[in-house]
Amino acid sequence: MEISAIVGSVEAAKRGKAENEEGGPMTEENEGQRTAAPADADHASKRKNKKKPAIVAGTVAVVLVLAGAGFWVWHEQPSFCAAICHDPMDPYLPTYEATPGESATDKWGNDVEDASSMLAAVHGEVGKTCMDCHVPQLGEQMTEGLEWVTGNYDSPLGERTATQLLEARGIENSDEFCMNDSCHPYTRDDLEKKTAWMGKINPHTPQHGEQKCTTCHKAHRTSVNYCTQCHTDAVVPDGWIDYTESKRLEESAATDAE
Repeated sequence: MEISAIVGSVEAAKRGKAENEEGGPMTEENEGQRTAAPADADHASKRKNKKKPAIVAGTVAVVLVLAGAGFWVWHEQPSFCAAICHDPMDPYLPTYEATPGESATDKWGNDVEDASSMLAAVHGEVGKTCMDCHVPQLGEQMTEGLEWVTGNYDSPLGERTATQLLEARGIENSDEFCMNDSCHPYTRDDLEKKTAWMGKINPHTPQHGEQKCTTCHKAHRTSVNYCTQCHTDAVVPDGWIDYTESKRLEESAATDAE
């Protein structure tokens, strides 16, 4: 009898220990649940592992989108041109970053009395960028890219007229390059009236046929009053130069490029 009591006490102690460790009395129902618990844990772990690739892919996609957006914003900035194509674009960036009303340097390295005489500086002051004038065209970019890679280009680049800048876009009227709704919404008659103060030698009066805007207005060097080629008494706006000086600078730049 005493032996049976002792055995019973030992078994009861074992059951109590098991209940304390596993949480609750051992029954057929919870014994089955405890047996299934490891299997459930494995299944949950597999579900979590399946989510990981999706999370990683989503994170990578977000990073790529943000990086692409950042690159596009940079692509629109003048600094992009000089950063990617150090040569020949390096001489042009300072003309854009120059402050109108202050002295500066042109694309050829010449001193400029007043940066207001360079359209790049004036346009930069009002928030315009390279891409506002040099609208990228795929065919044009491919040609320029090939020339840059092969080194088949002049430095500084050759000066383009408004007509040449519009050729890639399929626009024939060079006036549209400057005189349009988003830039200068004027007509030729409007311009003639605006410069009537310059007297009988009004550069916008078509006395010798209509001249292209880029004949006088220069983006990356000092603008020139082309009329002074013949009319030495023609008014030269402050900071501008006359035809003789402009021609001298052009010839000097051509000699340096040889």
